[in-house]
Amino acid sequence: MIKDIIAANEGITPNNKEITILREYFPACFHADGSFDLARFKEYLNDKVFVTNEGYELRFLGKSYARLMASVDTTTVIVPDEEHNSKPENAHSKNVYISGDNLDAIKHLQKAYPYGIKCVFIDPSYNTGSDGFVYSDNFHYTQQELVDKLNISADQARRILDLAKRGSSSHSAWLMFMYSRLLNTRDLLSCDGAIFITIDDNEYANLKILCDDVFGENNFLGSFIWHKKLTGGYDNDAVNTQHDYVLTYAGDAEYFSVNLRSEDSKYKLIDEKTGRKFKWDSLWNVGGLSYSASLDYPIEAPDGTEIWPIGQRFLFGYGARNVWSLNVTI
Repeated sequence: MIKDIIAANEGITPNNKEITILREYFPACFHADGSFDLARFKEYLNDKVFVTNEGYELRFLGKSYARLMASVDTTTVIVPDEEHNSKPENAHSKNVYISGDNLDAIKHLQKAYPYGIKCVFIDPSYNTGSDGFVYSDNFHYTQQELVDKLNISADQARRILDLAKRGSSSHSAWLMFMYSRLLNTRDLLSCDGAIFITIDDNEYANLKILCDDVFGENNFLGSFIWHKKLTGGYDNDAVNTQHDYVLTYAGDAEYFSVNLRSEDSKYKLIDEKTGRKFKWDSLWNVGGLSYSASLDYPIEAPDGTEIWPIGQRFLFGYGARNVWSLNVTI
């Protein structure tokens, strides 16, 4: 079986999957010599999708190579951890825990759960230069093989091989690492599922565009701010940050929905005018332990009057604190 996989991988090139889908659903667009009739393909789309020749994309060294890595099948084998599985607390577990290279693990999951996972969470290396990230892979291609498979120049092939074998933490290396894994993860997500990816400022902008490429800009659900610490510390010579991000994409935004709160949630009050549920909350900095009147500020009411903080609240016995009263509606 491994020999068959290795033999099949020899003929794999980037976009093999996409071309297979085109051949299956648009056979009339392929001529006898294997060429693709783009004009005929556009006829299928014109009355359904606006076709444009303009756009933008994120380009980086090794992007086509990453697509190749995503396309080839894994030659690894999953071996049960009998000692772990035999422990009393694991005897009746319904969970699956795979330990190993994450790209191989994702490809094994693809075979068992294609488009069947509703929630994926990824916490990749942030590529800060000090987190130990170095890209390298176990695939071995010659320079000429990459030229033929990727349709690139010999110089580009040499640079890609150098980056992959030598190991690098450059932006291109990090993006090459992420791209192949995200492409395979996309094929795990159910249409009503979502993926959550944590990231910091170092690669946030690149990852956002990369995810738009992989999951589709229309499936972007939002970017959550993760307030991970109460003080900035001394992690930067210029701006000390207190937060990271969580990028979120749906498998298909058309089918994605979230039931965040049940009927017995905290939102029990009903607005008489709109009929919508709401709760009262405070605009209160729960991270601080001391209160300063200099931090108070007013909110202007619709009639022009100023509303100042009222009420008191205690935090761990460290004295009184003025709080805002805030209407949160859903």
